[in-house]
Amino acid sequence: MDRRAALESHVRSMTAEGVADLLATLAEGVVRYARATPQTLLHLLPILAYRPRAFERLTLAHHQVLYAAVGAVEDRDRLGAPPAGDGPTGERVPGPVGHETLLARVDADRPGLARVRAEETVSDLVALALLWPDGRGGYHLPDDAFAQFGLPRVPPPVRSGLGELDLAGVRRIALTLGLDPTEGRGALTGGIEAVLGAPERVLELWHAARHDVAHLLLDHAFLGTEARAFLTRAEGEPLHVPAEGTGDPDLDWMFEHGLLLPPDRPGDGLVMPKEVALAVRGAHPWPFEPAPRPVVGVPVDRMTPGGGADVAEGARRALTALAGADARLLDAVTERPPRLRRDGFLMKQGRQRLTRVAGGDEDLARVWLEAGAVLGLLTVHQGRVAPSDQVGVWRGLDTETRLAALAEAWAGTEDAALWWPTPESASLVRVRSGRARTRWALACVLNDLPWGTSTGVEGRRLLADRAEGREPPTGARWLVSAVTWHQPSVEGEPDTAGRVLRALREAEVLGAVFGGATTEVGRALSRRCRGRWETWPHGSPGTVEAVRRALGLAPLEGGGGVTVGSEERGSRVPGDRSEEPGGLVGPEEERHRELCEAAGELFGPGWYGGDARTDGA
Repeated sequence: MDRRAALESHVRSMTAEGVADLLATLAEGVVRYARATPQTLLHLLPILAYRPRAFERLTLAHHQVLYAAVGAVEDRDRLGAPPAGDGPTGERVPGPVGHETLLARVDADRPGLARVRAEETVSDLVALALLWPDGRGGYHLPDDAFAQFGLPRVPPPVRSGLGELDLAGVRRIALTLGLDPTEGRGALTGGIEAVLGAPERVLELWHAARHDVAHLLLDHAFLGTEARAFLTRAEGEPLHVPAEGTGDPDLDWMFEHGLLLPPDRPGDGLVMPKEVALAVRGAHPWPFEPAPRPVVGVPVDRMTPGGGADVAEGARRALTALAGADARLLDAVTERPPRLRRDGFLMKQGRQRLTRVAGGDEDLARVWLEAGAVLGLLTVHQGRVAPSDQVGVWRGLDTETRLAALAEAWAGTEDAALWWPTPESASLVRVRSGRARTRWALACVLNDLPWGTSTGVEGRRLLADRAEGREPPTGARWLVSAVTWHQPSVEGEPDTAGRVLRALREAEVLGAVFGGATTEVGRALSRRCRGRWETWPHGSPGTVEAVRRALGLAPLEGGGGVTVGSEERGSRVPGDRSEEPGGLVGPEEERHRELCEAAGELFGPGWYGGDARTDGA
């Protein structure tokens, strides 16, 4: 099926809710919905450059599957220019890739857990229309998939790379590969080309390399990375590598074996030639990590004398403190709304006053304020942060629902704070193509930590040690790696480690973590975040029930919570938006409702298949 027709058919199969989720991934300002048509949106959806917010929903596994899908098409085209397609401006677009071919490229074509996880990952990408069915058991790729996930440039063939070297360099490679270096340049080039053009010889060289060098070769083959040789090269002149080498023994080894050669453009970089890259890519699957690396933790008993009982007591104390601070901070903001500076951040006097109201805990005051913005509880009025019209609804909620809603709202806050940035995020720019959510990713990580296991680290102590220049311990490094697995876009902003550690400290304030171990509240919040990207902070039944248990309250009649210890893996894209308790409607939820209405008006009932509903949120 034609890629545009296939995309239209895929969108027609969705509900208005699903189409609204797709519209939410478009960058703001890209389309004016009042003037848009279905064809306008079908034109924009397959262009990833217009959908930066879609990347925020992807884990590392999603990224790896997309790289593998594009890589499968590149390998089919022999790393050359892709066949002409029907891009919106006539540019070349990738052809479809088969389902089994894609699974084979990530080494998940056999029955087992890896295949299940790979198919779940593909299903998530299809729901976001980052892949869509071609009608023949395969998937179409976005129009600019090569630009986003493909090689940065077409690698040069061996003959072209040798042509950029002086004769001494060609002889050096020939001697290393066992050829007669006394022959002429043409004979040497042909001999080297024959050796590197044989996949079995290339694999012999790859297996002969040291372990770390072999990993570097994989990066060059799969990602097309360029190695800097730091050698001067005049324009129009061949590259000369000194007899003593470049100063990097690993780079010298790869160059002397012809595995890295100069490209046909000015510069001092070395790239992997096409024949070598094809041999390595054909013999090795694309990287695929269906889950974060297992934690190397310590038993909870080694962190706290009372073990699990101390963790439960720590969560209870944190939630009690949060409940008291919630009431006091709301009264303080109502009585004297803090003023904003010209840059939109709170003035110093206001931050200090709210910190005192929160018992001297700046993290607690900041978490409450930023979560209040996500909840829709707080708004800006005449240059001051003041309670919104929904404050009466908030005051009417019970304590456990308010605490659960604050935790869920915290998970939805962005790294670039609205009114009160953390020390680690103060330098982030205000306008970005993406909105990284380190806190949301950390909440997802909490269920990667087994019951009875602690990371062995605490947020407050880690931040103090970091201020003194100490290296983070193993538990902190695992947290950073797990957070970046759940949301790789976190690494796109400065000071990733610092923002992760600050989020850990904030999770301790919310009672989700204590002594490096995940509490019941943390596990319920983690399930909530894993189940759906947009965690509207209503105080979901599972989180509310966990808060009640942590506070020692009797369970609600009829249940409603999720059994403690159970694991669920929901889709990474929003699904059911059934009515939840809470009452407040935050800005993001309001925007989503508007998108639902826009989707229903634009596409109309005739666009949705089956008995799909077309009403709003």
